Amino acid sequence: MTDRTLVGDMSEQGTHFWFMSMQTANAAGYYLNSYQGTVTPARGATRLDLFNEVRGFVEENDPRSKGGIVLAFDIQRNKI
Repeated sequence: MTDRTLVGDMSEQGTHFWFMSMQTANAAGYYLNSYQGTVTPARGATRLDLFNEVRGFVEENDPRSKGGIVLAFDIQRNKI
């Protein structure tokens, strides 16, 4: 992940802000969580590329989300 800050370090924000909400079934019912961060997309990257990258990042960093369904996803320029 060259030139990426998917979650965390707010001192080095990427060019785009993203969020994702996921729901995963478990023994107690459901696990539901939302995630957010920034990323600087590689030249030529598509929204689908970033969706897959973010989902992989979320599942790697929160194993409870693995195999869950994505309820919401958005990525936009990180400037107002």
